[in-house]
This record gives sequence, C-alpha cells and structure tokens, in this order.
Amino acid sequence: MTPNNTIDIQAELEQLKLSFIDKVPAHVTEIKDVWHSLKLSPENHEQAELLHRLAHTLTGTAATFELEPLAIAAREIEQLLRNFSSPPATKLPVQEIEIGLKKLSDASALIDKNAVSSQPAYVTAEDQPIDVTPNNNNNLIYIIDEDKYFTHTIKLQIQAFGYQVETFNCINLFKQALKHQDPTAVVMDAMFGNTKTAGIDYITEINSEREIPLQTIFITESNDLKTRLSAVRANGFAYFTKPVLMTSLVSALDKISYKVQESPYRVLIVDDSPTQTEYAALTLQQAGMKTREVNDPFLLLDALNEFSPDIILMDIYMPKCTGIELSQVIRQMENYMSTPIMFVSSEDNLGKKLGALSIGGDDFLTKPVKPWHLVSAVSNRALRARLMRRLAETDGLTGLLNHTKSKECLKNELDRAKRDNTPLSFAMLDLDFFKTINDNYGHPAGDRVLKSIANIFKQRLRKYDIVGRYGGEEFIVILPNTDAETAEAIINTLRTRFSELTHYSKDKEFQCTFSAGVAAFPEFGSEKSISNAADKALYQAKQIGRNQVVRAKKK
Repeated sequence: MTPNNTIDIQAELEQLKLSFIDKVPAHVTEIKDVWHSLKLSPENHEQAELLHRLAHTLTGTAATFELEPLAIAAREIEQLLRNFSSPPATKLPVQEIEIGLKKLSDASALIDKNAVSSQPAYVTAEDQPIDVTPNNNNNLIYIIDEDKYFTHTIKLQIQAFGYQVETFNCINLFKQALKHQDPTAVVMDAMFGNTKTAGIDYITEINSEREIPLQTIFITESNDLKTRLSAVRANGFAYFTKPVLMTSLVSALDKISYKVQESPYRVLIVDDSPTQTEYAALTLQQAGMKTREVNDPFLLLDALNEFSPDIILMDIYMPKCTGIELSQVIRQMENYMSTPIMFVSSEDNLGKKLGALSIGGDDFLTKPVKPWHLVSAVSNRALRARLMRRLAETDGLTGLLNHTKSKECLKNELDRAKRDNTPLSFAMLDLDFFKTINDNYGHPAGDRVLKSIANIFKQRLRKYDIVGRYGGEEFIVILPNTDAETAEAIINTLRTRFSELTHYSKDKEFQCTFSAGVAAFPEFGSEKSISNAADKALYQAKQIGRNQVVRAKKK
C-alpha cells in the first residue's frame, strides 16, 4: 500500500472516531429510553435483550476508540444485564443499573472532542512485530562456488526459469560485484577450501555491515546440525545439500523474488454496528486485505455467495439472531464448512467464549483489539485456511491443481467467457516417452521432471492462468481472454523452454519434451467439446512426431 493510501485510510479512521463521538449522546439516550421501558415491564425479555445488546455495542466501540471511561461504564451495564436476557434469572438490579447509567452519562459528558488524541489505527513500525524487507525485483542471482562445472550447470538451469545469473568461483570476485549491484538472492556454497563454513562465515561478516541482509540460500555437502545452525544464524533463507534438486532451488528463489504472490485475503465482517464494521474494514484494508461489511445478519447469505471470503469476522450479539446461530447456519453449507469464523466481541465471559468456539467458531478476539493484533490474527487464520484448501485441491507432487479442481475451473472459466463474451483457450499436454524416462532413470528422476514442468508453467504463465495435473504425465492449461492462435504461441514457447532443460539422475543427463493440443472458445462452446477437441489435437501431435503443438479446428 502506498503512503498516500495509508494517509487516506488513517484520515478516514480519524473521521470515523470523531463521528462516533458525535453520536455518543444519542447512544446514551437510546440506552436510557430502553431502560425506562424495561423498568415498566421487567418481564419483557426482548427489551432486556435489546438493552444488553446496546450496552454491548457501545462497550466494544468505545473501547476500540480508546474512550476508556465510557467503555467501562457501558460494560458495567452489560454485565448487570447478562443474566436477564434469556430469561431473567433473578430480580432486575434496578439500583445498580441506575448507578451504571449515571456513570455512563457522566463519561459521555466528559468527552472533549477537540482534546481527543487519536492513536494511529493502522499498523505502525512500532506496533508491527514482523519485519518486512523490501525486494529489489531485478531477478539477478549471484552463485558462488569453487566448482566451475557446478556453477556453469546450475546457471543454465536457473536461467531457463527466467532469472539473470552471474557466477563466481572465489569470494573476492563476489565481493567486488557487490560493490556495483545487489542481487535479488545469493546462492552460496558453505564450504571453501578445507573450511566447512567459510561461505557461511563470509555472509555473516557481510551482513554485519549491511542495513538489509543478503537473501542467501546455502548449498553444501554437509548435512550436520552444526552447519545448519550456522546457516540459520547467518540469516540463511534456505539450505540444500548437494546434489541440489533444481525444482526445490527455484521454488526458494521464487519465494525470495516474490514471484509467487498471494492474492489479498478476503474478509467478511458481520456486526450490527456500522461503526465497528467500518473501523475493522479500514484497519484490514490498510494491511492490503479486501473487505465486505454486513450490518444486517439476514443479508449474510448473499454476501457469502457474492464475496467468497477467506475468513469471517463476526460479533456474537446482533438483532434478529446471534453470531453463534449464524455460525451454525454457515457450518451447514458445504461450500463454507471450512471457512474460518473469528468472533470479535466485548464478551468476556469464558463460558460464552468456549460455547461460541465449540459450536463453529475458530477463534475469539475480545474488544478492544489492537490494530496489529487484528491484522495478525486475521492473516494467520486466512493463511492456514488457504493452505488447507490448497492441499485438498492440488496435486501433492507438483503443487498444481488436481483433476477434480481442474475440471471445476474449466467449467467456471467457460461460464465467465460466455458471460463476458471473451475468448478462452484450453490446452492438454502430455510428456513424450515418459515411461522410458522412468524405466531408464528411475521414478525419482521422473518425479523431478514432473516438478520441473510444473515450475515452468508457474514461472512463464500469467498469475490468472490456470494449470492442473490431469493425471500421470498429462497436464491442462486454461488461458482466459486468449484466442487460439495466441494460445498456440504461448504453449509453443513453454514447449521450447522445457525442452532446453537438462535433467539429472546420478551421473546421467537427459532431456525431455512434451506434446500438446489446443482448443478455444467460442469455436468450441462446452466443457465437453473443448476438452475433446484439445485431446484429439494432442493425439494428432503425438501421431505426427511428438514435441509439437497442434491447434484444434472445427470441421
């Protein structure tokens, strides 16, 4: 998020606080009016529930904006009413509530709008416990190793994944290069000469003189704990033992260079208080998340279907139904059974909290929640949910979508193309002579080939293109908003890049190729017809010699 956006959101949060202060007298008056009605009819459970909810809402919002005397007074009333909401368990404590209302009125009168010092509601460097290091985004990789054959070979392999690579066979040359340009990442052999940790020691020395440490991946023949500890203490990002699996090394480089980026977390905020939902939304937006606010619980289902959240934030006490009841409804819907539900409430009764979690909630945050705590809690829950969902939808070996999810995505993207009247291309790919590779070099080598082609897809395609492992050595690629001719060129480029990769199995080297068939919408208008057309084109590519791409044409 840019500094200007940060300033804009902070200004909105400041205005939100001032707006709430303006409304405090009206909130207090409403609480007094409901209390007056309840005194006349102590058996009226609905009025008792309403008064409890109003006090609960005022408690949470006042605490959020750090109006502590107001929050304390409102909480006292909330706690006094807790036992009378459903149904009254003992005699209504009239005198105690009257005293509480007097405190509430006094706290309201003492608020000086002009003297209010608004604390930063966004995540500041002081608040945020996580250190985020900026990235150069230049894709430049430095490789340092005494073995010239190794550095040359690994350079060719990494370049095939779109990186710019410079190699050094002595530390002094590497040191000179650092004076001119910082790399995105360093791949450093831990051992130089007869010293097992010379490379690690040098990175430690260099980082001690730098404001931002080098992002370093250590490689070595040693797998002992002492060397690994040294690498960790040198701020090592990853550690690999020789022989290095290229797919694992490139995956680590991708993480450093931020090539693999998560889309923003989507957070649905459900609370009857517009002030509370807006405050939470602005705080999370400032952390780069997307939000949707729901103030009427009966609009929840529409919001779920339209917004598809990664996580749901929900208050417990709301009109018409409770947050606990809503969580039970959500858990009965197959699409949202695993969506995390995080209750955010001023409720401090342990029994109520445990009850909420036992019925369907995943976490409970008690208001007031510090902005950095809210961002951290939501991020962690959303990330775990995405990882679990990814495990269920992806192939374990390659990390690509599995067969079932691939078919679902094809249907969804075809529906979208029809709605938007845009082209869409679909490709089926199959590795050539893959059985021979497994027979000659072993199944571990075959697995590495599958990982390599998956990495080529991830690196070379757009972030919204869809890739899946259809089964065995067969893959599919969905290219939204792409016509057949363009798709054929894209797949051909992937084919060429993949054929240039050298694969290793012990002391042997080999290459691998793939064949592909491409079909496109609107020429083929259904899921079945576009799949069949791409499959027939793939078969034709195999028949006429392999290692080529054939585009399907409607007869």
